[in-house]
Amino acid sequence: MTVEKDAMGLSNSEKQRRYRQRHLGPGGGSERLSIFVRISTKRNLERLASHYGNTITNTVETLINEKTVSILNSLNESEQHEFYSEEPVHKRQGAK
Repeated sequence: MTVEKDAMGLSNSEKQRRYRQRHLGPGGGSERLSIFVRISTKRNLERLASHYGNTITNTVETLINEKTVSILNSLNESEQHEFYSEEPVHKRQGAK
């Protein structure tokens, strides 16, 4: 029996479980992100993804990575170190 035939006999929940095993957690390289955004924001995200021929996931990753590079380029070495600190900004000493 081939892999294709085996996969065809799987339930949707089993397919989803296998997908998550491959993509999430140790060795998977991805983490799940669940957020609520305004409808208008979601529509804008869909439009951006469609305009650039990307998935929503790829579009979100691109926007975040581009903004991160932009911010890092504006920071000195000490500020960059602080940026990469695992302590959230709102908990840092002196934060307003």
